[in-house]
Amino acid sequence: MNPLLETLFVIWGRITYLVGLPAQAFGEWAWQHTAYYLLSPEISLLIGVVIICLIQVFSKRDNFLLVVWIAIIAVFGNFIMTIHMMYYTSRYYTYALGMWWGGLETLDPYALFFKQLMDWGDILLLLALIGYPFIKKYKVEFVILLLCGTIAFDLMVGSSDLLAVYVMTEFGGICAYIMAAYYKKDLRSLESGLKYFITGAASSTALLFAMSILYGTLNTTNFYEIQRLLSQGGAMLPPVVFSIVLILVALGYKVGLAPFHLWVADVYEGAPTPVTAFVSVFPKMAGYAVLLRLLFIPFNDPSIKAVWVPVLIVMSILSMTIGNVMALRQTSFKRMMAFSGIGHMGYILIGIVAAAYVTAEETSSIGFYASLYYVLIYFFLNLGIFITAMTVEAHGGTDHMESYNGLIRRNAFMTVLITILLAALIGLPPTTGFIAKFLVFYSITYYYTVPWNLVLVIFAVVTTVIGAYYYMKLAYRMWALPPIFEQARRFEPMLLMRVAILVPTLLILLLGFLFVSVPFDYVKNAWFLTWYTEGAAI
Repeated sequence: MNPLLETLFVIWGRITYLVGLPAQAFGEWAWQHTAYYLLSPEISLLIGVVIICLIQVFSKRDNFLLVVWIAIIAVFGNFIMTIHMMYYTSRYYTYALGMWWGGLETLDPYALFFKQLMDWGDILLLLALIGYPFIKKYKVEFVILLLCGTIAFDLMVGSSDLLAVYVMTEFGGICAYIMAAYYKKDLRSLESGLKYFITGAASSTALLFAMSILYGTLNTTNFYEIQRLLSQGGAMLPPVVFSIVLILVALGYKVGLAPFHLWVADVYEGAPTPVTAFVSVFPKMAGYAVLLRLLFIPFNDPSIKAVWVPVLIVMSILSMTIGNVMALRQTSFKRMMAFSGIGHMGYILIGIVAAAYVTAEETSSIGFYASLYYVLIYFFLNLGIFITAMTVEAHGGTDHMESYNGLIRRNAFMTVLITILLAALIGLPPTTGFIAKFLVFYSITYYYTVPWNLVLVIFAVVTTVIGAYYYMKLAYRMWALPPIFEQARRFEPMLLMRVAILVPTLLILLLGFLFVSVPFDYVKNAWFLTWYTEGAAI
């Protein structure tokens, strides 16, 4: 071999060895301090919050840009740790050692899936926040609340105990209530925060009442213990049935399902648009993560499924119908998206209902995958569409639908991106929105022999057509109508805001026809622990 090449190989080997030493040391530390390691994504966010608080206390200057970048680094640290866990902790999953805090929390690929999803959302929202001029006072506090809410929802998606679910739901809810009432001199913002707080308190009361009944009946709050006890004959006890229905009602409030949706439109409209973007995806994704884990671990007994499947079918039909029909008559962009979101929550329930018909290996069913795929795509769709709303507001627009008139004449690039997002919300090819709706519809039609499933499909198809009308109506405003205000002129959003819009739009488009298998494989690997052995909890 050439001496020069041999020397280069030696040098490269030394470099890789030296670079690998910290990773090796970290791996050894993780093995010896497992409980801390499993909490490291949230510790990264907490360190970011502490640093931001110290900067705010000891500096008198406006450090908003510095604070945002520190927050982005903290979120990126969270993401890196979840990636490390995906490759390093496979032995935990193999031996069901993903539980810690005495069984309160579970770390599995399912929890990591939602944590990574929220990390992406935080980064995009923080980038867009830099170019949004209307958050003027208490900007640093806004970022702190955003990170604290993310910590709560991160822990919520891994909750494997009723107590953990309740505490993290309340922690995240309090952050969201404060953010919704952020404009304290704006009556609409105060009304938004107050309505959100009242409905959140009512749903939390129902949730805690249901949990107390379940605990009084079974003497445990751990998901896996509840699963074991219900499989031994306690599934159809009247208190158990009542508590299951009440838990579904409470979580229906949290994620905005009909008929528990009355707070959604008012909160969306009154809250600042960045808060609306946060509230429209983060609490809903965390709520669905808890709902799926509840339904397919403690409430997985066939006799219990006979209780919650009809409830979910009714909630799905009502959500799809009320959401899409009410969106038709809205003149506010955020109210339209609020009712649209209610409809999309109903579509996700279709996949959950389909997964319930599988007698074994529920998390391997097409319905389970379809639900998670829809959650993944809806997350980026909704976030992208609200970031575009932030951009329109930042350049002279308002929340009124007429602000989008003639957008093609003001910024053709952004008009094209919004149109792509609207096409995905309808479910048109070649976007991932089409694949998401196809998977959901296919998952339920597979069980066509159940009469209610055909009714569900009919409602889903009809409401999809209704939804296409108001989405295309907005597209028509942007492409065909002239701008309504005289001062309307071309604008260019700042680079970071364009990036925050472009990233989710490209993901929605390119993953729909070039890399179709990538998101589905990602979802397919997001399974959760369905059992554990004695002594497995850390």
